[in-house]
Amino acid sequence: REKAIPRTALEKVKTIQFDKLTPKDQRTYLIFKENMETHVAGQKFPHEYLHFTQMGNRLHDYLDQSSEELTSFPFDTVAHYEAFVTRSKGFPAYVDNQIALLKEGVQKHLVLSCVTAKATLNTYREGLETNVDKNPFFRPIGFMPKNFLEDDRKRLTFEYRQMVRDRIIPGYTKFDKFFREEYIPHCRSEYGFGGLPNGKAWYAQAILSSTSLPLTAEDVHERGLKEVARITKELEKVKTELGFKGSLHAFQKSLLNDPKYFFTSSDDLFKAFEAVKQKTAEKIPSYFSLIPAHDFKIVASSNPEDAAGRYNEPTEMIPYGRFVVNAQNLRAVPVYEVTTLLMHETVPGHHFQLALQFEMKDQLSEYQRKLFSCNAFVEGWALYSEHLGYEMGMYTDPVQKLGNLNDEMLRAVRLVVDSGIHAYGWSRKKAIAYMTDHLATDAKDISNEANRYSVWPGQALSYKIGQMKILELRKYAEDILGPRFDVKEFHRAVIGSGTVSLTILDTQVKKWVASVQASQPKTGT
Repeated sequence: REKAIPRTALEKVKTIQFDKLTPKDQRTYLIFKENMETHVAGQKFPHEYLHFTQMGNRLHDYLDQSSEELTSFPFDTVAHYEAFVTRSKGFPAYVDNQIALLKEGVQKHLVLSCVTAKATLNTYREGLETNVDKNPFFRPIGFMPKNFLEDDRKRLTFEYRQMVRDRIIPGYTKFDKFFREEYIPHCRSEYGFGGLPNGKAWYAQAILSSTSLPLTAEDVHERGLKEVARITKELEKVKTELGFKGSLHAFQKSLLNDPKYFFTSSDDLFKAFEAVKQKTAEKIPSYFSLIPAHDFKIVASSNPEDAAGRYNEPTEMIPYGRFVVNAQNLRAVPVYEVTTLLMHETVPGHHFQLALQFEMKDQLSEYQRKLFSCNAFVEGWALYSEHLGYEMGMYTDPVQKLGNLNDEMLRAVRLVVDSGIHAYGWSRKKAIAYMTDHLATDAKDISNEANRYSVWPGQALSYKIGQMKILELRKYAEDILGPRFDVKEFHRAVIGSGTVSLTILDTQVKKWVASVQASQPKTGT
């Protein structure tokens, strides 16, 4: 049924007369048509068998929904507490369906690599807690609003205990037994998608899906090598500024062994992020005229396998953003990466772009606000935002430059490693070795990153490809407009129409440049 939706939608969209649509609906039409075409092309490949991974699975998602800070559903009324219990009634059926699907994958040899399959065990282990009162799904009882009537409190406490005892613990236990005893014994020794049926074509589709550009694996690999070489030269300059006499590799290794570059507590980490948040707030008015009304909160991740930081966008029920930090692995966020990471995930990165999109209820269709996503646009904007930090004066000393360059190097390395794993047959060992040679990053974080690329082919390409496209368009605008170029209006042209594909962004920005030319003719003789 899910696969039929894009095919049916494409048939219907062809009956629409494009010229008769409003500008808003024309944009929706172009985005929707292009997206549905990509989805239909992707249906040649059985993604569904490889969706349960260490980077994301519904057993972990369900755990987050019982967290006061991470849930997408508020726990502020008796009705909301009751709704959580009602939703849980579908949990046993979900477990059975997921097991059946993964069994089909085993039969068709469409399974995770052994490394990532074993890492996936960590993501849902909390749900196996057999003490009902200590199980994460019982957490909402601990933060129940004080204004609830005593009868409701007693009834909800009983219902939550019953839910955890009768559905949650048995469901997690049943899945875990299957995954350990029947799935992991059939895991793949190959690390990338190259060893899967039709793996080369699958990866080509993943590149298109993630970047919205017709790039080959060879194009991606070559771009990555060039960017790695360029950023290496910049890192050499920073190394010299910091007075280090050895090689760049020795310099990067020394960073990992120097305690002054690592936080000793999650409290210190969060204070550092709050300080950068305040600094960016002071700089933003000089670069943006389009600013979201809602703020964001900084919260801790519940997944030890999570990325160093990620952003949860606003929803109708939770109308503010959340910057989710993996505070369980303090070495994942060195002191020198706090500024660049916050700028990527929040302001002016993901929070600005996605919170603005959420708030544009009159300007954007609901499809564009809530359903459509182009990873290369979203992540490309976030990486462009990091780059903007130089103009904004956020990297005022060599240590802060180091953090930004190290993060940009990560995104360049991803082009090389992602294509290496999936198109060139790189082993996990080779991928980790290449990353270790070029990054001042903790070994655990590098391991998590490599595993991420293994299960999300193409996704990691979107950052650098998207950033390079936005920088290309900015240079185009600056070259054409000269002194008439306004950075605030350029940013409005990029993110002021919500998420779009890179191909549509190209048209959008060039149309803005043309309108500025038409409205502000050159002066002089």
